[in-house]
Amino acid sequence: MIKFKKIRWKNFLSTGNNFTEIQFDKTDTTLILGENGAGKSTLLDALTFVLFNKPYRNINLPQLVSSVNEKESLVEIEFSDGKSDYKVVRGQAPKVFEIWKDGKQLDQDSKSRDGQKMLEETVLGMNYKSFCQVVILGSANYIPFMRLTAAERRAVVESILDIGVFSSMNAHLKERMSANKEELQHADAALAVARERVSVLKRMREEEKKRSEMDDAWETEQVEAANKTIDEAKEIIKKCHDRIEELSSTITDSDKVSANHGKYCQLKSQIQKKIQSLTKEVSFYEKNDSCPTCSQKIAEEFKQDAIGKGKTKVSEMDKAISDLSKEIDIAEARIETIQVVMMEISDLNSMIVKKTNEVESTEKNIKTITAKKPTKVGNILEDLSAALSSEEEAIENKKDLIEEQHYLSLAGTLLKDSGIKSRIIKNYVPVINDTINKYLGQMNFFVNFHLDEEFNETIKSRHRDVFTYASFSEGEKKKIDLALLFAWRSIASMKNSITTNLLVLDEVLDGSLDDSAIEAFLDIMANSKGGTNTFVISHKPKEVLQDKFDRCIQFAKRGNFSRAF
Repeated sequence: MIKFKKIRWKNFLSTGNNFTEIQFDKTDTTLILGENGAGKSTLLDALTFVLFNKPYRNINLPQLVSSVNEKESLVEIEFSDGKSDYKVVRGQAPKVFEIWKDGKQLDQDSKSRDGQKMLEETVLGMNYKSFCQVVILGSANYIPFMRLTAAERRAVVESILDIGVFSSMNAHLKERMSANKEELQHADAALAVARERVSVLKRMREEEKKRSEMDDAWETEQVEAANKTIDEAKEIIKKCHDRIEELSSTITDSDKVSANHGKYCQLKSQIQKKIQSLTKEVSFYEKNDSCPTCSQKIAEEFKQDAIGKGKTKVSEMDKAISDLSKEIDIAEARIETIQVVMMEISDLNSMIVKKTNEVESTEKNIKTITAKKPTKVGNILEDLSAALSSEEEAIENKKDLIEEQHYLSLAGTLLKDSGIKSRIIKNYVPVINDTINKYLGQMNFFVNFHLDEEFNETIKSRHRDVFTYASFSEGEKKKIDLALLFAWRSIASMKNSITTNLLVLDEVLDGSLDDSAIEAFLDIMANSKGGTNTFVISHKPKEVLQDKFDRCIQFAKRGNFSRAF
């Protein structure tokens, strides 16, 4: 239960810089009197402003600031929820919004809109409309329940029955359904992409298989051709080795012939030098009769003997040279033959090297061709496996979202006005109607008032004539409005949803109610003592009503400002 303790305000509407304070829980009933314009209805605006940041009358927020002081407009209210004590401070010029709990100010870092939401939903448990139906009944801008739209009537009743949470749940559900729809669209797109990727990879796999088979056939063909080349090269190498062996056997004397040829040539050169020396010596004796060095005459016999011996030796040496020349010619002829054979052997060795290189190169080529290398098929299979997994995940994700959509749809059906709330309201409608008719009977207005589950009224007279709210006089409408007000408070207290000690009635006794209705109202108010602090604002003469109330507060203007006495 919200128990309001006191409220005070300054620089608010017609009040000045000094606080005007009203204690709510001081007495059970309080009469507020004053002439028109004295400021007695300021209490209504102060209440709605400090709690809901809205004026009660039809004006803009800036107009709540005192038109004289034009600054530091402030309203403070103190109340308890049974567990904690709260104080709300709200002002303008400058703007102020503070919520205090048990003497400590709550976090001000959050936005004021969030703070207001917390105040209404968590602390007060009611919004502006339900507050104006259960706590306040005004004469000026109060909109009676029966003049609200069907949607507004439902909102008020839901708040009183504390089933507004289903509307909040429904709003959250709609957001979740919208998100689910968007997620399903993304899931469909993801699944389509995954399926397309799987399809593409399957085509690539088949194409790569065909290409791989062609590559395998080409590889086999290339290896066979390479092996044939190797076999042919090895055969040529073998033949070359056989031929080299055959030719080598024919030139086993190569070193000996070469050595003899050199020896013969050296010997021939030596003999030729000897012949030259002897020929020179013979020529000397033939041309000279005396020694050119010592001028001694050479004996003829010695001279002739020397010439004869010299010519004989030359002749012998000429024959030796002739023999040597023959041997040299034979050796050179043999060397030439050997060289021809060696050239052939060299050519054969070159061919062996060439074919050996060819064999090695071809064998390397075979290894390259046959080497196990990563194929595109393997890579494609890996990608395909991953794509199939992604497709399966996308299918499962979509399945989960469809299942979630199904449950959200079921929840949506339950949270519609025709769902759980309709069941709850259906159970309460008879209680609501009985309560309304009880209060109508107490005010001597004997009709059968009936609200259906859509909160459309049917009103039957004693003669069972069917009426609507608009069919009645203003006084009769006022009785219906009061009956509804007391009924909502009774239902709220029964449901423990909106229970409060405060009831403020603005000029309800000054209008079209007849004396019997006023007496009935006062009886109802008297029977409510003990749990309700009722404030009745009136401009009737003080002596008419004062003895009916525990306390009287008089509002009057002094100078430019309203004050309470």
